[in-house]
Amino acid sequence: MNDVYEYRRAPNRWVVWLSAAAVILLIVAASLTGSDELALLGWAGGALTLFWMMAPKRVAGIRVDDDYLVLSAWRNPRPIRLDDIAYMRVTEASAETDIAIVYKDGSEEGTFIGDMPDIETLVEVMAKRGIAVRDVY
Repeated sequence: MNDVYEYRRAPNRWVVWLSAAAVILLIVAASLTGSDELALLGWAGGALTLFWMMAPKRVAGIRVDDDYLVLSAWRNPRPIRLDDIAYMRVTEASAETDIAIVYKDGSEEGTFIGDMPDIETLVEVMAKRGIAVRDVY
């Protein structure tokens, strides 16, 4: 088949936009009220926003080829042989996982929710490789 599926999710910038809006509101409030404390808080928030913007953020996602499913492919790659996977199961085990990998030996492993594509896409990609995704609602 030689078909490689890659799912990459870049970090969200909503935190930066939200904090930038808060900084602008604090500076406007400080200038209207003449409050030095609000101005200081606005500048501190601005510094934290700039720090957050410059801090490196890793891309999340998976990579699936004919032989391997690679979890956290761009952060801490961990290949799993497709031959070792019995099936994948949709689960609500915790806030950090929504897909569990069930191995042929009966053990299970949760996957990080930020690494996985939407359920419909995952079902399609894994079906091409002969692995079922169960408990899809």
